[in-house]
Amino acid sequence: MRIGELAARADVNIQTLRFYEREGLLRRPMRTASGYRSFEASDLERVRFIKICQGLGFTLREIQQLIQLHKTISASRGARTMQPAAVREIVELANERLAVINDKISALSSMRADLSALVESLTIYPESPGACPASH
Repeated sequence: MRIGELAARADVNIQTLRFYEREGLLRRPMRTASGYRSFEASDLERVRFIKICQGLGFTLREIQQLIQLHKTISASRGARTMQPAAVREIVELANERLAVINDKISALSSMRADLSALVESLTIYPESPGACPASH
């Protein structure tokens, strides 16, 4: 598919796809004889993955690390064993990502509790609201 079709199917603009390509988040696509980019279904899945990760609050740098982790694991599937250094790197990166995810879950849980308490307070006592969670 051409870049416009990929952009439409992924619900992003063409400039976003070009940016992802420059940053190495998206592979450099094959080109047609006339120079148009030619993308595959796997590119659509990659863009969708990036968008999901962004929606969860991951930075592009963190998403790049997740993509690299996936590439490393996928590349080793055909081998009988992985190199110890590669295993250590994967474990270290995975632990870093888990720590980030756990921190985000903790922060979101706290925000949820604060917002729930505010909604409950406003429901029970609409004339006297509790403290706004944004004022902390």
